[in-house]
Amino acid sequence: MKKLALYITVGFLSFAASAQDIGKFLEGGVEDGNKLMEGYLQPAFEGFGYALNSGWYNTGKPHKLLGFDITVTGNLAYIPEESKFFTVNPADYKNLSTAPSETGETDFPTLMGPNLDADDIPYLVFNEDTEDEVRVSGPSGLGLEAEYGTNFVPAPAVQLGIGLPKNTELKLRLVPEQTFGDPGEQFTTSTFGIGIMHDVKQWIPGIKNLPFDLSGFFAFSKMKNSMELDVDNPENIGAFDVSGTTIQGIISKKLSVLTVYAGLGMTSSKVTFNVTGDYEVGDETFTDPINLEYSSASPRANIGARLKLLIFTFHAEYALQKYNTFTGGIGISIR
Repeated sequence: MKKLALYITVGFLSFAASAQDIGKFLEGGVEDGNKLMEGYLQPAFEGFGYALNSGWYNTGKPHKLLGFDITVTGNLAYIPEESKFFTVNPADYKNLSTAPSETGETDFPTLMGPNLDADDIPYLVFNEDTEDEVRVSGPSGLGLEAEYGTNFVPAPAVQLGIGLPKNTELKLRLVPEQTFGDPGEQFTTSTFGIGIMHDVKQWIPGIKNLPFDLSGFFAFSKMKNSMELDVDNPENIGAFDVSGTTIQGIISKKLSVLTVYAGLGMTSSKVTFNVTGDYEVGDETFTDPINLEYSSASPRANIGARLKLLIFTFHAEYALQKYNTFTGGIGISIR
């Protein structure tokens, strides 16, 4: 999962911010280029936010004082069918119109859409009916559904949970900055997250002795990623930062070695994507041309189960939200 997530994350940056695609987006200028790229990248980055916010817990019972767990999870946010393509409305642009593909298609694939042949992708037409008219086929998608059988954005997580006084648990996610790849093509990533789970049943007269666990949960996380885009121009960087929050109520019931749990609440995320450096398009040079920001929020309901054998845990859950998410994980849990 870690290698797959790294591959797809690098794919976001290298595919979306390659010199060829930057040129396609910027033929009509910076303003039009940002609008085009916003639609093209939206499901990838929104999905990443929902995946990053997932997998924080696998029970509604906090650890006892100084109890702890170390858990590794893989979170997959599934891309809705309607997010595989996006429509370009020329009325929203200054110097852009569109033309159907050679096969008659009129909608453009997003980054999370299919990897199409050039004949199947509509044309972007800049400065139409002038001597400066430029016509290029739009960018294609990553084609993950054809390669993996489903269309998703992954976000792995490694976290520590530790029991505090008053039936409270602190959860931490920390990946120090790491760099992969050769100079000129290096990818850098880091993650920080913090969560708090607190047993609220203890404060409610009449139910605190009932045989289930009930907790409130809040978490915040942030991930930073950047990639060098040009060996000859090290200042050409594609970068995206993701931050997210999750607020939920959690209920769980232990049945011998099996614990079933469910949660209900809200999740939200914010993503910024920037391309810095100089990019030549025709006779023009654009500096730091792409600056995008996405915000998304959704109700979140999830259900899952955890199997604990001695100190080892195995869990899986499914969450219903704007981008539905599957989580699977393993861990070690004591007290």
